Amino acid sequence: MDDFPQRIPDLLESATDRVRSLTVDRVARFLKFLALGMVMTVLVAMAVIFLLVGLARIVDGLILKACGDCGWSTEVAYAAVGSLFLLGGGVLWALRLKAKGSEEPEE
Repeated sequence: MDDFPQRIPDLLESATDRVRSLTVDRVARFLKFLALGMVMTVLVAMAVIFLLVGLARIVDGLILKACGDCGWSTEVAYAAVGSLFLLGGGVLWALRLKAKGSEEPEE
């Protein structure tokens, strides 16, 4: 019976530790991964934007070098980059239709 006053606080402490490990620790881990995911998403989006801007500027520079001093090089550069996206989208669309057609059962 001498140990009883010490067991009550130990029991309460172990109960609070268990509740905290089941609730707060899990939520904190989820929020940490969510924050890291958001930071990674923003960094990847910025890298893609910088890549596209750099690609358009490189194409613009190549067109300027090829045609001399022409005022329409920027528009042609944007059209060239856009046509790459259009071509890539067409290829992906064709692959999607091919994959969708092969999944359908034949009757």
